[in-house]
Amino acid sequence: MTIFVANANGKVGQDLIAALKAGGHDVRIGARDVARARVAFPGIPVVAFDYDDVAAGAAALDGITAVFTAAPSWLVPDAELALLDVAKARGVRRIVKLSYLGAELHEDGGHRVSEKAIEASGLEWTVLRPTFFSQNFSTMHRDAIRDGAFYEAAGDGASAFIDTRDIAAVAAKALTEAGHHGQAYALTGSEALTRHEAAARLSAALGRTVRYVPIDDAALRQALVGVPQSQVELLSGLFAAVRAGHTAATTDTVRMLLGRDPISFDRYAADHVAVWRDAA
Repeated sequence: MTIFVANANGKVGQDLIAALKAGGHDVRIGARDVARARVAFPGIPVVAFDYDDVAAGAAALDGITAVFTAAPSWLVPDAELALLDVAKARGVRRIVKLSYLGAELHEDGGHRVSEKAIEASGLEWTVLRPTFFSQNFSTMHRDAIRDGAFYEAAGDGASAFIDTRDIAAVAAKALTEAGHHGQAYALTGSEALTRHEAAARLSAALGRTVRYVPIDDAALRQALVGVPQSQVELLSGLFAAVRAGHTAATTDTVRMLLGRDPISFDRYAADHVAVWRDAA
């Protein structure tokens, strides 16, 4: 079995590759910049693949058994519909899609359109619907936290942040084991935190004060000038859901599938202290 990871740039893709290699599985990475990916993932086969032109990279799926897809939101659903067509034509048997918690509530949304096509494809399929990543604090908010404060349009709403290592572990199981076909897994951590509470946890880990500064939707949109409009609307909607209290619920899916508790936010913070202390 050879597994194709169509997007290794994101945190879930990076952690998935590590999980698959740790499990002794054959992995092939698709990348727009092949040379850069080979440096980032030494010893793992890398082939040319671009969500902007899936058909041009169709040969990347030759000999592939299972595919993990996490297309950029502004290219969903078109890129994943194209990938699905190529996967079926090349004999792929299984596909695992990274979506987001609540995608099923938006029937006309890009991710839900992609999900429905995958569900109807005839392939074995699994959809992963995680809530907000803990790793957002060490990627998109890294520099802000180094400066002492991060900004989000979350108000006082809480989210059950999930560590991307847990998402990757679930994805690895869905790609390599039987019993996950036809499942849409809602993935959360085990506790819901407001951003103020998350800031306090980060402060404790770092030994200095980190503040959360709420912003409104207008400020969010201004900060996203230049970002594809579909991505702006997705983020605006997600933070509206946080403010409305829709992301505070937890699920036991990670525990059920992995046989252990989700990685806690405190452990996440302790594991990433160097990210916020080191120079860029």
